[in-house]
Amino acid sequence: MSGINNYSKNEKDLIGQDIYRLLVFYRELTYLLETFFSGYLLIPNDEINRNYLRLCNKVSDILVKPFFQGLSKEDWKPFTNLRTFDPDAPDVEWDYHGSRICGNFLSAIEDIYIAGGEKKYPLSDDDKQLLSSINSFLEKYKDFKKQYENKYLQQVESQINKQNKHIGKTELAELDFGFIRDQEIKDLLVRDLDEAQKAFNNQLFKSTVLLCGTILESILIDTLSSVEKESKFKYYQKYIEGKEKERKPPDIEYWKFYEIIEIAKHMGIISNDTAKISHIIKDYRNLIHLHVQKRDKLKIDSHVVSAVLHLLAITYNDVANWHNERSVKN
Repeated sequence: MSGINNYSKNEKDLIGQDIYRLLVFYRELTYLLETFFSGYLLIPNDEINRNYLRLCNKVSDILVKPFFQGLSKEDWKPFTNLRTFDPDAPDVEWDYHGSRICGNFLSAIEDIYIAGGEKKYPLSDDDKQLLSSINSFLEKYKDFKKQYENKYLQQVESQINKQNKHIGKTELAELDFGFIRDQEIKDLLVRDLDEAQKAFNNQLFKSTVLLCGTILESILIDTLSSVEKESKFKYYQKYIEGKEKERKPPDIEYWKFYEIIEIAKHMGIISNDTAKISHIIKDYRNLIHLHVQKRDKLKIDSHVVSAVLHLLAITYNDVANWHNERSVKN
């Protein structure tokens, strides 16, 4: 801990206690944000916003003390509040920069904590009460969010079935991907779709979702690549401009899935409703990572798979119609 030797023994002890408190509160702040941005729907409410602000105040109160002057200059507060996010892409801000800010700052605190001997201190009653209250709230919030998202999935499935009765599971295998430019990619998509259909028929739901996610991603990448210059300009406007001006957009095949979905929406390739539902596939594809499956308790059932299969058909129709309209204009 740089400069701590300039303090008296009592002051060192108080500083060590504040370092430990800072670590505890910032870990809790990060956990709260991870919980808030988990899943595929934002469910903001007054209490989670207030708890976020309470933790920010605790961190801020520590950082204003003289020993933490250097640390206080680092970027540590990723969001002003938890009320002003795009409901169609709830985790974009978190994935893009929020998690990086929290990760970097938490690591900086851990460096100081380790250098000081990793000593734990008893927390005050007020600190313990606040942390206990927030943890209790987050457990209830996670349960509520899970139930809410399950109901949402069922509503999505019902809505899709009503609006697209002409699209059945047997028709999915008949999609020919005629708008795909690369013949090898087209052949792979036909193969993957056939495999997804077989997996669905045999109730291999996880395999079905993973394959459908790959197909959806490939369709959108190919379509965005057909108008690469315009797509990258939209990407620059949304994800780089005003933040990292010198950085150039990466090749489209290296974009994150949520970025692909959002740019396709802004380009008019898919509808707003399709983009919103597409985040279902985005999150359930994370099941390929078992630690994510354990952490987020994501479960694939018939409701999820039915929504995903119909979503793939709807996305296909959106993309096909976009290509047709462009060919007419040209």
